Amino acid sequence: MESENWTNLDNNKMKPNEYFSELITEFPTLKTGIESWDSEIIHFRMETFSDYNIEQINKKNHAELKRCFEFQESRIEQLNSELINALNVSYCESLLLGECANEMTEIKKLMTPKLKGVYAEYEKYYAELTKTE
Repeated sequence: MESENWTNLDNNKMKPNEYFSELITEFPTLKTGIESWDSEIIHFRMETFSDYNIEQINKKNHAELKRCFEFQESRIEQLNSELINALNVSYCESLLLGECANEMTEIKKLMTPKLKGVYAEYEKYYAELTKTE
């Protein structure tokens, strides 16, 4: 329910369709993988991009990985809340817990500042979540 006191934090923010359209333009090889998911299932779409990042890590293709990081960096502040959630849950978590988890200490050094901040916040959140007393 909206009222004059209601503030929509997603106003003027990038929506998923725009983000994934730009992603496909920048990384055309991801088109089939991203479009295989319904446009409403943004977490799986984001994970497709994360899988591509992991592939670059495994290939030691740091130039392409940096390009991936720069794509995220240039959009982080523009993303709506739904995309921010997908960035954390599907992108950062996949890097943190995925097959290249042991390499992330070194890979973080390649990350751009804003992306590194988002990743570090998620890493801290996950550590708290799994902490045993």
